[in-house]
Order: sequence, then C-alpha cells, then structure tokens
Amino acid sequence: MNRRSALTLSALLASAVLVASACAVPPAPRPQPTPAADVPAATATTAPQANAETKLKVLATFSIIADLVRNVAGDKVTLVTLVGAEMDSHDYEPTPSDMAKVADAQLIFENGLMFESWLDRLYEASSSRAKRVVLSEGIDPRPFAEDGHGHAHEHEHGHDHKHDAGAEGEHAHGEAKTDKHAHEHGEFDPHVWQDVRNVIQMVSNIAQALSEADPANADFYATNAEAYIARLEALDEEIVALVEQIPEDKRKLVTSHEALGYFADRYGFKIVGTVLGTMSAEAREPSAQDFAKLAESVKAEGVRVIFLENVTNPQVVERLAKEAGIAIGPSLYTDALGAPGSPGATYIDMMRFNVRAIVEALTK
Repeated sequence: MNRRSALTLSALLASAVLVASACAVPPAPRPQPTPAADVPAATATTAPQANAETKLKVLATFSIIADLVRNVAGDKVTLVTLVGAEMDSHDYEPTPSDMAKVADAQLIFENGLMFESWLDRLYEASSSRAKRVVLSEGIDPRPFAEDGHGHAHEHEHGHDHKHDAGAEGEHAHGEAKTDKHAHEHGEFDPHVWQDVRNVIQMVSNIAQALSEADPANADFYATNAEAYIARLEALDEEIVALVEQIPEDKRKLVTSHEALGYFADRYGFKIVGTVLGTMSAEAREPSAQDFAKLAESVKAEGVRVIFLENVTNPQVVERLAKEAGIAIGPSLYTDALGAPGSPGATYIDMMRFNVRAIVEALTK
C-alpha cells in the first residue's frame, strides 16, 4: 500500500470514531472480526447464506476477478467491484463508499498473494463480517525473479503469500524503503491470471464458495463454471497455437512492469526485463544505471519491441525504447480489464488481444 492509501485509511478510521462518539445513544455492540493477520486466508468469517428472496451480496476486489465471478454467478448475486476497468490496483485509495461496500458484502473474492495490499486494513476498518475467498488458493505461486534486471528495485524482506498486512505496510513505506523502489508485493508473483490454467482453478474456487454460501443455487453455479472452464480450456489451446507462429529465438518480452511472468512460463517466452518491476504508474523512474543495464540487456538479446501496459506510465517505456533503439508495441491488458466495448473488456477478450498483439509484433 502506498503512503497516500495508508493516510486515506487512517482518515476513514478517524472519521468513523468521531461519528460514533457524536451519537447520543451508543449503538448495540456488534461482533468484532478477528484481525486479518491471525485468520487463515479463505476462512476469515462465515458468510450468511442467501435465500430465495434475497441475492447474495458479493464483492470483487478488481475488474478481472469481477469478470470471473460474473461468468459463474450470473444474475444470482449482487456483484460490486472496488477497482474497476482501466484502474490500477496498486494506486487504489479507498473512499467512505468503498468501506460501506466492504461492510455490506457477504462474500469477498480477492486474488491474494498480496496483490491487494490494502485489503486487510480496509476490511478491518469496515468491521465487515464477509467471508474472504482467496482465489489464488490451490495455485503454485511463482517466486519473483532475482536476475538483476528483472525488476528495478530491491527485496528487503521475504513475505508469506498469505495475508501479511503489518509486514507489508512497514515494508512499503517504513524504514525498509531504499533509494530504489520498495517491493509492493510479497516474494511471490501475484499475477496468476496470466496463465489461463490458473484461472481455471480460480473459477473452481469461485463456484465452490458460491455454492457453500448459496446452496439453493449450487447446481446453477456448477453448470456455469463447467461451461466457462470449457471456454477457458479452448482459450489456452488457442494461445499455445498462436505462440507457435513466433520463432523460438524471438519469444522474448520487455514490458512496463513485472506482470507477465506466469504468461511467459506457460507459453514459452523469456522475460528479458521490465522497466518498473511490480510498481504502479506512479512509481519513480529507474536510475540512469538501471536504464543503462536494461538497455544493454535488450540489445544483447536482440529484442526489437517493448510492450506498454494499460495501467502503467508510458514515459519510462518511451525513454527505454529510445535508449535501446527499439520500437514500442501495442498496449497490453495486464492488471485490469479494458473499458466496456474495448478489446480487453472481458478476461477472455484481454488474453486473446494480448497474445495476438504479441504475435504480430514479434513476427514482423
């Protein structure tokens, strides 16, 4: 969580205290949630079950997860999303209305692996009783590379890939921050959705959680999940076939930030380097030395194109492209869906667009 997000949550907590103290009659005490750091990721609380007259209230932390949930849940739930399309989850700053959404939810679907580094504090501040469902459960997490140019910042501490709000907060804006970029995530890469096979596991997790919370519609969720998984399996095969069009010695990627590791591992690419590591669009530019090393690596590997991403600042990419003498490719959808009507409006659309853009750029 960046400093502005931490201050915003502190302000929200202070506001809540002032409102409570101003009331003439204190409200009836409500059960307090167990602090997030002491609770297993997928079993924070038990969500109330839906019935035939009321829809289950479901919250998705960001746009990609919301699309997965929508494909399974259909119209059987009331779904809200915290971080919408074309929005950067790294720079998300909670508002009072967002706190109300979290408090009102019965199920919260999150990615985990510290991608939503702000969620533990927001959940606690809202006094939510929602069950938190970590969709990366059951997926083998990919450690971040330590190759010297894979990301332009340093690891100061390792993090467990479960919830670890206190450690993350101290690391992100405490004494551990160095002259280079502080690591916004833990030791594991959270961008699991870039491998379609991982999304199949995520969809299974969604269906199971929905069925447990709303058993009356369990068959509906299971049927939708089965149909969607069939589409995802076809998408995975399509991506594999498209990548085969690229000569193996040209399957090299340089991107805005470190988001395509799972994609590269699954579909046979080499990540030559990233400009901003895991950092957001507001991250400081890498040092001149970092740029020089990355430009040297790009030239040595014979890379001819660097890809933008839809939630990162293009200026640093333009600078690297100029120094390395390479072209700038299409903007890929990585950490967020595109706006409605765009080529990346759904998860399947975004993955199909990305691979076709990569194939076209690398086969020229």
